[in-house]
This record gives sequence, structure tokens and C-alpha cells, in this order.
Amino acid sequence: EVGGEGDGGEREDGASSLGKRVGLGTALLLGATLGLGVGVSVAAVATIAHQHIKQKGPSLLEKLGLHGVAERVPLKSEKWCEKVDEEGKLANFESLLEEVSRGGICPSIRATVWPFLLGLVDVNSNAKEREEELSKLRKKYENLLDQCKKLHAELEGGSDQHENPKILQTEEYKENRRILNLDLVRTDFSSMTLSELDARTEGDSKDLGLDDHIDKAEYLTAEQKRCAKDMGKILLCYSIHDPQTGYCQGMTDLVQPFVQIFQDEATSFWAFSRFMESARENFMTDESGIMTKISLVKMVLADISQDVFSWLNEIGAESFFFVYRMILVQLRRELSIEDSMLFWEVLWAEDLARDMQGKADVPGFLIFSIVALIMERAGEITRNCKAESDVVHMFCNLKIDVWRMIEEARFVRKKWLLVGSSPG
Repeated sequence: EVGGEGDGGEREDGASSLGKRVGLGTALLLGATLGLGVGVSVAAVATIAHQHIKQKGPSLLEKLGLHGVAERVPLKSEKWCEKVDEEGKLANFESLLEEVSRGGICPSIRATVWPFLLGLVDVNSNAKEREEELSKLRKKYENLLDQCKKLHAELEGGSDQHENPKILQTEEYKENRRILNLDLVRTDFSSMTLSELDARTEGDSKDLGLDDHIDKAEYLTAEQKRCAKDMGKILLCYSIHDPQTGYCQGMTDLVQPFVQIFQDEATSFWAFSRFMESARENFMTDESGIMTKISLVKMVLADISQDVFSWLNEIGAESFFFVYRMILVQLRRELSIEDSMLFWEVLWAEDLARDMQGKADVPGFLIFSIVALIMERAGEITRNCKAESDVVHMFCNLKIDVWRMIEEARFVRKKWLLVGSSPG
């Protein structure tokens, strides 16, 4: 189910509270999944469900017997070909979202499907129209590259600052590049699949002022240096394309999947730019965007597990600082690049389906995923965490089963929707 709402769930403030909140339909669902007969009372089901959810060990879904709810078959090229007509027009976008949400996308066709999920191409376009649009975007990217080259040339030439009307932009470019160069050589490339990059574009990185710092990083392989330069070009162009956001630390993590998936540099850039249309608010200098998302995490957790929420507040972790990085880079640091790509495409499908169903007031899938990670460790948090530093340490060393997290996030969403629709 994509973005859907269903039965199940409780406030974890005691089985009695749960029993008051769940109705017969929810009791039957929980009773069936726990192997209980229909004659068992709502209160009894609530008590058993409450005990299961509070136990440490298997996931929430496994405790409730729901671990097999999704058939994890990725969308493959054969199935994709069935979804488009002879002109390359997609027949049913909602059906595509359902399949992606259920099983992700086969790596070999991500470069074809991601542009649809990101809104880079019109879902109603045919293959010819898409190629024409991408051709226009390539030209726009070349223009951005040219702007970066000119800014670098101005810096190298030492033009008179008093007579240069672009001095502010030049100085911003210089500062963005300085920080970016430092971040690029510290990037973790270990989980990336580094393919041969186009040697014809290698000279661009020198014209943008990227080469020297990267080439001096002796611990990077030739392929990693090449990839770092490619990422650097895209991120410098992004800083020109979106000067209000510019370049911020964390973006090197976010751009990696796009560089790996798209062989064409221009397509990588525009796919990343589309991605940033929703992610850019996390990089606001006043932090208002990311603080809003942290508040959503707090709200959802408080609604479904007052015990855990209260404990975190009691030990001084009320700021929820431990989820900051997870939101900023959308779990990219917590997951391998392959698991990140899988999670992101499922997240996009879930959020697009939510919007198409007119449920824009429901928090995004990332929020439920983070709450699911917290709930999975609820017992450990309440037993072992005595201060905020303990929680931060726990969440800085996560080992995540990506599908387990995805399915638990769906279950958390169902629980939250049930609580939100309950009277009183």
C-alpha cells in the first residue's frame, strides 16, 4: 500500500489506553496477525499487542506477524517496457508508484525511472519529447559551467574589485569552492560503484579551480579523484543555479547517488537539482526548515509512544539533536549508497502517492522512517540511555536493515493515522 491509511497501532502509554482507542476492526486485525481467535476481547488483544511492541528483539512487524506483507520484487526492464507504449509514453503513473514502493527499482533502469519520480520529465511525455527536454537542459547546464569558468578566471586574473559588479558573486563562488574542496577529499567513496567517467569533461574541473586540491589527496584512487571532480563540478554549478542555498556541507553525500546512476553529467545535475527543490529547506541558514522536520519527528513519536518521548525529555534529549543528520542527508550517512538509492526511490513513491491522494497534511515518509528507527530501539533507549550523549552515540552507530525500516515506517504511519483519527 502506498501512502495509504489502515488499522493498527496504539499510543504506548499502557495497554488500557490502547484498549480504549482501538475498535473491533483493529482488534480483529491485531488478533489475526498475532494468531488470536475472534472471541478474544478487544482489551486482551490490546494488552498482548502492547507487550509485543514493548519487547526488545525482533522488529515491530515481526512481533505482529507482519514481516511478509510486501513482496520485494524490484521493477525490472521487462516490466518497465510493459508500462510504456510504442512511443515511450507511460500508461499509469500510479501503478508505477505502487511497484516502486513495493520493491524498489532494478539498478539497470534507475536512470530511466528516476527522472519520472523526481519530476525531471513530464509523466505524460513520450520518449521523443523527453529527449528534447533533456537536450535543452544539457545546454542550460553548459551555460552554468561557463559561468563557473568565468568566475574562476576572474579570481585568477585578480580583476579590480571596485570596478567589478559581480564581485559579490565571485567571492561567494570562492568561498563555496573552498569549503567544497575540503569536503570532496573527505568523502567516503567506499560503497560507490565507480565507472569510467567521460575523459572529455575532465578539463572542466581544472577550469573551475577544483583540480589542485583533489589531486594532492594521495589516499584517493584515480577513479575516486575523477568522481570527486565530477561531484565538484555539479555542486559548484548548483551553487550558481541556487545562490540562496549555495553549497552547504552534507551535499557531497546527497549528490553521490546521482553521479553513480546517470552517466550524463548534465542529467546528474538536473536530477540533483530537482531533488534539492524539496531538500534545500534543510540547508536554510536559520535552520527553520530542519527544525520543522525535527518537530514533526517529536510530534509523531509523542503520539504513538509517550513513554519513549517522555524518557528522551527526562534525560535531556528533548532537542532531538540525534535525528539532525538523518534528516539533513536523508539517511545517506546511515545507509550504503545502494540502500540509500533504494530508500530514496521508495520514499519518493510514497510521498508522491500521498500527494496524489490529497493527504499533504500527513508527514513525509522520512519522518515515519526516523520514528521507526527510534521505536525499534525503544527498549534499549529506556534501559541504557541516561543522558543525551548516550542517545547521540547510539544513533551515530546505526546498522539498518533498509527493508525492515521501510516496512516498520509504514506500520508507524498506520499507527499514527489511527491515533490521529481517534476521538478524545
